[in-house]
Amino acid sequence: MPSPPGGRTFVVGVDLGGTWVRAGLADSSGEVRRRSRARTMALEGPDRVLAQIGELVRQLVTLEPQVRLDRLVLAVGVPGPVNCEAGVVDGAPNLPGWRQVAVRARLEEALGCTCLVEHDVSLAALAEHRLGAGRGTDDFVYVTVSTGISAGMILGGRLYRGHRGSAGEFGHTVMAPDGPLCNCGNRGCLEALASGVAIARDAGMTSASEVTRLAEAGDRKAQAVLARAARHLALALGGLINLLNPEVLALGGGVIASSPHLFADVLAGIQDATFPSLRGSCLVQRAELGEDQGLLGAVGMALDFARHRSGLPAELTPS
Repeated sequence: MPSPPGGRTFVVGVDLGGTWVRAGLADSSGEVRRRSRARTMALEGPDRVLAQIGELVRQLVTLEPQVRLDRLVLAVGVPGPVNCEAGVVDGAPNLPGWRQVAVRARLEEALGCTCLVEHDVSLAALAEHRLGAGRGTDDFVYVTVSTGISAGMILGGRLYRGHRGSAGEFGHTVMAPDGPLCNCGNRGCLEALASGVAIARDAGMTSASEVTRLAEAGDRKAQAVLARAARHLALALGGLINLLNPEVLALGGGVIASSPHLFADVLAGIQDATFPSLRGSCLVQRAELGEDQGLLGAVGMALDFARHRSGLPAELTPS
């Protein structure tokens, strides 16, 4: 991994999702000065998506004359388990072909900058812990419900990655062994039952937002689909609270943001799924940073690395 030489610090954070890839350039204060995004060309495989990331980073650098690629620290959040030390994506269920992809090495070779790679939900959890719903807590969990479902965990004030960086695949908790096939290859995962894709599929519609719109208008089939998804989410989240006993559990992602009734049903259902002595000890609320979570977390992690290399105190500890 190349070492950034002395000089003014600039970083780029990238939030790679199944629909959008977002990038932001920030200075040493953490202010995001420039942004860019593109629709993720996921079906064209990892080569094309990595090329997209390179293109977005170069676009941002050309807009800031003070920035040089060889002095840049880049942090990339990816939607799947990551070997953070090696910078290799072990697998991303919602990105076709992403198995053992050496993201760090390939981006460093293509761009000449320092690159960090992290699970996107971990970056979102870091951002919410520092700037959003988890401020001031030591034990905090962020769960996103969108195209996929996953969890980022701050335990004892530090990001929890697990043994190989795969912690957080909450959406692949098997809830119904004979249930629908999940992208991971198993059946009946929470993600296959309650994600945005699953909600749209079960309702025979094109998107979860369409299901929500019809449910709000009184469509009983749409309401039933959302109620089932909320029940699955509540049971799984109750188990997560029983296991980790966090101070705050924040829910985010497009499905949560678009459906007030689903969120209310999840809140009510969690009470039926938590250990009696834990009821009321965990504040369950909406996440606060919206779609900026992953990007802000990536920027923060890149700055933390840059400060560490410069001997300055880190504000966002990545491990």
